[in-house]
Amino acid sequence: MTSAKSIYFAISLILLSSISSAISIKSINDERAQSTPSIISENNWVVLHNPSISHYQISEATGLIHSPFGKFDPLTEPSPLGPWEEAGLSVSNDGSFFIVQSHNSDLQELEDSLNFLGIQIIDHFPDDSVVISIAPGRTDDQINTIRELNQVRWIDNFPAMWKISSSLYPLMELDGAFIDLDITPSPSNSPVDLSNLERELFERTGELHLQSHCDKYLCKVKSAQTSLISSLATDSRVLRVEMGPVLTIHNSNASIISGVDYARSLSELDLRGEGEVIGISDTGLDVDHGDFGDRLRNPIYNLFGPDSSGADSNSGHGTHVAATLLGDGTGDPNSTGIVPESTFHFYQLEVDSSGILARWGSLYDMFEHSFLNDANIHTNSWGSESLVGEYTSDSRSIDLFTNDYPEMLVIFSSGDMSNSGVASPSTAKNSLTVGASTTGAFGSQSPGHVYDESSTGPTSDGRIKPELVAPGVMICSARAQEAGLTTGGICSESMHSDGTTPLYMTLSGSSMAAPVVAGASAMARQFLREEVGLTSPSSDLIRAILVNGAEDIGELNVPNSGEGWGQLNISNSIFPRSNGINQTLFLDQDRNLLPGHGFIYTFEVSGNNELDATLSWNDREGSASADQNTSRLVNNLDLVVTSPSGEEFNGNDFANGFSQSSGNIDNLNNLERVKIASTESGIWTVKIGHSGGFSQDFSLVVSSNAIELQEADLTVVPNSIFSSETSPLKGDTISMQLSWINQAAAPTGQYSISLEDMTDGNEIGTYSMPSLQGGQIETFSIYHSFQSTGTHLVRLTLDYLSQVDELNDETSGMNNNIFDLEFNVTEIGVRIVPLMEDGSNPADFVESQSARNRDINPSTESWANFQLELLNEGTSEITVELSISAVQEIDDSGIMVSPQDEWSETLSDSGPWVLSPSGESGDRVLISLNLTDEDADIESRFALPGHFVTDLILYDKMAPTISHSVRLSVDIDRVEGLYTVPAGTEDLGAEPNEFALFTLSVRNIGNGPTEYGISCETEDRWIVHVGSSQVPEVTIGPLSRLQFVPVPIRVKVPPSSSGILAGDTNLVTCITTSVNDPSLQTTETATVEVLESRAFSTQISDMQGNEFGPAAITESRAVQNGDTISTILTISNRGNIPLSFDVRALSSSNTWPIQVYLFDEDPPVGEVTTIETDIDPGSESRIIVRTIVPLASVRGDKNTVTIKTSLDDNIVTNATVLEVKEITTLDVQAEEGFSISLGRDGNANIFLHNSGNVPLLIELTLGTLPDGWSGGFLTGSTFSMDMNRDSVVNIALQLPSGTPSGNLSDKVPVIIKSTSPSLSTETTTIEMDVIVLPSVWLEVQSETSSIQGITEGEDAPLVLQVYNKGNTKSPLFINHEGLDGWSVEYQWPAEELEPGDNYEILVSISPRKSAEDGLTQLRFYANSTVQDNMVTLTNSSLVVDVSKSKSSNQGGISGLFETLGLPAWTLALLFVVALGALISLGIKARQEFSPIDSDEELIPRGSALQAGTKEERRAAALDTYTTGDVVTGGVSESEINDTLQATIPTLPTHQVPEGAMPLPITGLPDGWSMEQWVAYGHLWWEQNGP
Repeated sequence: MTSAKSIYFAISLILLSSISSAISIKSINDERAQSTPSIISENNWVVLHNPSISHYQISEATGLIHSPFGKFDPLTEPSPLGPWEEAGLSVSNDGSFFIVQSHNSDLQELEDSLNFLGIQIIDHFPDDSVVISIAPGRTDDQINTIRELNQVRWIDNFPAMWKISSSLYPLMELDGAFIDLDITPSPSNSPVDLSNLERELFERTGELHLQSHCDKYLCKVKSAQTSLISSLATDSRVLRVEMGPVLTIHNSNASIISGVDYARSLSELDLRGEGEVIGISDTGLDVDHGDFGDRLRNPIYNLFGPDSSGADSNSGHGTHVAATLLGDGTGDPNSTGIVPESTFHFYQLEVDSSGILARWGSLYDMFEHSFLNDANIHTNSWGSESLVGEYTSDSRSIDLFTNDYPEMLVIFSSGDMSNSGVASPSTAKNSLTVGASTTGAFGSQSPGHVYDESSTGPTSDGRIKPELVAPGVMICSARAQEAGLTTGGICSESMHSDGTTPLYMTLSGSSMAAPVVAGASAMARQFLREEVGLTSPSSDLIRAILVNGAEDIGELNVPNSGEGWGQLNISNSIFPRSNGINQTLFLDQDRNLLPGHGFIYTFEVSGNNELDATLSWNDREGSASADQNTSRLVNNLDLVVTSPSGEEFNGNDFANGFSQSSGNIDNLNNLERVKIASTESGIWTVKIGHSGGFSQDFSLVVSSNAIELQEADLTVVPNSIFSSETSPLKGDTISMQLSWINQAAAPTGQYSISLEDMTDGNEIGTYSMPSLQGGQIETFSIYHSFQSTGTHLVRLTLDYLSQVDELNDETSGMNNNIFDLEFNVTEIGVRIVPLMEDGSNPADFVESQSARNRDINPSTESWANFQLELLNEGTSEITVELSISAVQEIDDSGIMVSPQDEWSETLSDSGPWVLSPSGESGDRVLISLNLTDEDADIESRFALPGHFVTDLILYDKMAPTISHSVRLSVDIDRVEGLYTVPAGTEDLGAEPNEFALFTLSVRNIGNGPTEYGISCETEDRWIVHVGSSQVPEVTIGPLSRLQFVPVPIRVKVPPSSSGILAGDTNLVTCITTSVNDPSLQTTETATVEVLESRAFSTQISDMQGNEFGPAAITESRAVQNGDTISTILTISNRGNIPLSFDVRALSSSNTWPIQVYLFDEDPPVGEVTTIETDIDPGSESRIIVRTIVPLASVRGDKNTVTIKTSLDDNIVTNATVLEVKEITTLDVQAEEGFSISLGRDGNANIFLHNSGNVPLLIELTLGTLPDGWSGGFLTGSTFSMDMNRDSVVNIALQLPSGTPSGNLSDKVPVIIKSTSPSLSTETTTIEMDVIVLPSVWLEVQSETSSIQGITEGEDAPLVLQVYNKGNTKSPLFINHEGLDGWSVEYQWPAEELEPGDNYEILVSISPRKSAEDGLTQLRFYANSTVQDNMVTLTNSSLVVDVSKSKSSNQGGISGLFETLGLPAWTLALLFVVALGALISLGIKARQEFSPIDSDEELIPRGSALQAGTKEERRAAALDTYTTGDVVTGGVSESEINDTLQATIPTLPTHQVPEGAMPLPITGLPDGWSMEQWVAYGHLWWEQNGP
């Protein structure tokens, strides 16, 4: 039988080759059918429920800390601080960061204790350590408190040098060096801290670095001086400083995943990604490529990219990746993507101008944005080539995000650096990292190998990366039309709309493999949602499913550094098979494990069958500062599979591609796998254990030919036998509470328990119990008295009759059905009697039990009092002592633990006491016992809730065996508590439009975690922001007991324009409410004062309102000699008091005079450079600064006009540069092109606008047109355009007959040449599209133009040829007009006339008797009868002269005329014409031979200049100017205009100053002065010009 590998090999070839000729699809389908005869598409998926709960061994603590400068034991060795002084650091630590090491690997308990103290963990550090931040001022007290915690082994300052990446050390020694930095802010930063850090970095722009950008998770600094590093290291707001990554795309994009079509064939679903939303980050996207349809959900996102363009202008990488993932193959079905029905959004990361990849902001923010826009998968085919193998700030950001948002799967390509290592940030633990495998497509290496250039692992700390490989070589996918630097080869005949750019291309690399895996992930996710019923599959479950079905390619040696766990096979992941048998796939997700605990899943597995188990979890973010070679794993989960014979297989312990039982445990990876080639038949268990770290969710996938055993498992628990008296007196009745649990999934059915006194051999009782559901607890109470003294062993036995089939009992597994408890029974002699709260003796057993317990409300008290009576029940005097144990807490599982608070036990009287014999006076003594929570305070710190106990033993001092013990208990209720304190409210104020900030400190003085709502408002409804939000109401928490949180309250003072004045106040009221108890509230108030503001702003612009920007010199403004240039300065008073300003303007060249005056005033006389202006609050003043460009200026001269605005000592400078130069900008905008019907002219327009400052001479030329095309300019080819003028160029085009319809590949090139007065030229070529419409163009012709002398009653034949010169076939119809008294008959074929064809029509013409004599015109029409409105019709006509023959009786000339068909009166008409001609010749002869006048001697006789009157001919003869060598009789348009202009009366003229606009021909406009014309003449021309 063909192996599964050979099937996969064949499928890969089909799916990865885009040319059908390369492989025979039929042969492979045949092979598949032969090798898999029993495949069915049923859903063999099972969701696991209620695994057995177990304990798990915590990893042994090493006591070591792995610093960047070496590992050390902090108890025996000093901390290696690093070369902080040599690096230029002023101190060795920042004073706020501390490293805390735990005694063991259970960090959850340490975290709970730190949270209890209100301290946040900001990072993790190997081994078993955390990093915390302590606010200054609380350091010593906090450290002492932390040091006393039971979990803490050591605490000390965190060295500042540990924050700095080792790659930066050499650079810190280089003065003047520049480097990009990634800065990780501390998670403990408040919004104010982060804002200040961002502001301080921004303010150092230009001094210590070029550019910076911050968000909550990352600050990116461009071109920073190395001196910045040392200051960041000692900044308590900074957690990590490392080198900025150099991002690069990973070669090119992926294609079709192996097993995709096969998986679809096995599923009832189509699995084309319907309902899935995917995020993509890459270079850019050709949004118009047809393969994406309308599935791009939003415009391309630019908010994390380096520019605002989403175009894929360079490599076309992003378009190729996107189509590999979800292209629908519109242009070529062979290039269809993996999930063509998924929708997506796209984040561009490329600088269009350079092709460089760059990103602003953290990956956390980008992925969060993607997730909040409905994506659950985000793929990235890029990475850093500078931080290979390292766990970087970006890697940490991914892990932090996926831990916070476990539903989002993040995928990264591994890179294309071969053995150099995997690129970051694909080194993140929680990302799915993908390498490339071969495909055999287009002559490349055959399938089944890792691509030579695909990056290999492991990471620097030894983790398995990549996890998977997928086909990524010669992937045929979409090519961006705008991409100008593509390297891929053509793989399809399909073209873009331009007819020359391929629609698809091939690319290779891990970039191409990543979208293949993203598509497979979408298929798996769709299957889980629609088929399995999981509404929100977690990302670690998707990772586990894909890895569980991966196939080992090449040598059997997974896991390895090249392929990780193997090549993706989605069909095997969703529909696993082994030895031709369908496997059942079991899954579990989102189950939570605490350190030291485990879950056990039990299966009955058939023999000789494969078993695969994969465990995956989204680990917490790894250490930011530890040595790169140290494990970044925080929560260490283990996968252990146990065979029926007891052989254990640990996760990731492999040899030759399969699991081995060597005992090796993986402490590095957060994905573990067990793969058994052939199982033994029987019961197998899969155990998930937590050996260290914090609580952790996980996902598990198991596939095998197996069934989950849904059996019951009764088990005892700690304190399965519980009694308040374990040292009772003989004969006393005591209560025993029995408890146990069914820790498996199946119900037990009815069963029995027994309770025995093993010492006496007596059966205390047997009891029949009802069925107990899986995971449920059963409790049962009995009363018993012992009749003999001494130690009594009491045994509880569950299911003592063996009625329940259990996973663990006396016959299978380990027996967990027995619990033993010893009771020490003493002789009657002494007794402790707890009294009722009113001091009375208990009347019965129930009251006796009640007297031993106190219930207290911690909001009113933190103590409990017990009245005790100590009795002597013997017959002799004795001396007694009372022993009191320390107060202990009994947790939810019944285990006795030390309480977190300190408790005291105080007796009202101290012993020993002498008691008289029983019955005599003095045989008893009354005392009181006070139990107090010393850490509680009803004002600010309530006692913790819980069940607290202490054991009292009263004994005879001389005979200690005579004793009696009782257990007293205190139950403390869960109560809410709230304490708030405002800070920073004194002198609280802000200037208008600014925020006043104070802090509301909220402390939970209750005894449990609580959320609080804070709502703030002001009297006049000013804007209030609470916390980091921008709303006046927020909910914070939950806060742990005594946790203290400062909440910033920001109140925005309205702008000055609202009318508020300096000194005005507003009261802000903040109400804090407990969410659990709305009646618990506090109210705090603060008064906000409006501070005096002298804020103002300046802005300069030109007269058209184009702003140049404040306090900056903008690009130079082009001017010409003699121009008067005005600049407007706008000063805005943004303060709340009147302000007085001094304005001064200066020219850098003293030959450019300056005038400064208010906008609404007339220009001053002469040069004025200063002015004063007063501005009220909220108002503005506009000032004109005017200068004149000297006539003597030459091109290139520059003058800087500097404007200084002064307010007291505050001076703001604005400037603008004027440069004498031409601006020869010609804006060209073309219509879409020509739409032409054959037989008609097509017209198209090009719109020109002269946006420069000089007139332009425009010369138009048509480029070379294809043969048969003709075209020209209807509007002239040469003309001039004044500045700010528009012109429309109209172009006509004719096409030859038979041109096919549709978009033509040939274009009409229009060459536009503009020439400036300085003769500088610019040429623009516009290529206009040509669309040929469906056309019928009929033309009728005949070789006969006239038929004369047709005899009445006889037929004259005529042959017409009709041609269809269009591009659409047509039926036609021939008719005629113009013949009364004639008969015309036609004969033509019935079929339609095809384009380019013609046929003959036979016409018979016959005159009737009524026909008139003489020549008559007969007009024939050829008409199309096409009914399609989309077809353009062009018909034609033909004229033929015909005459009727007629016999005549006249002779001579009249008879001749009649023969010719002319009437008889023709002779008379000819005589009149001849007479007129003779008269005309006589007059002309007289003029020819008359004498020449002296004024006309210069005019040659017969010259055209003799035309006209005498005065006109004389003036023409004296005019010697000519523009050519030949004088013609034609009169040009310019000559006509000149002549008309000369006829206009001459008006008085005004002398116009240089630089001003020319006057209109009528002189100054009415009401205008020359000064006004100089300043505003250009506006008159814009409104009134031609």
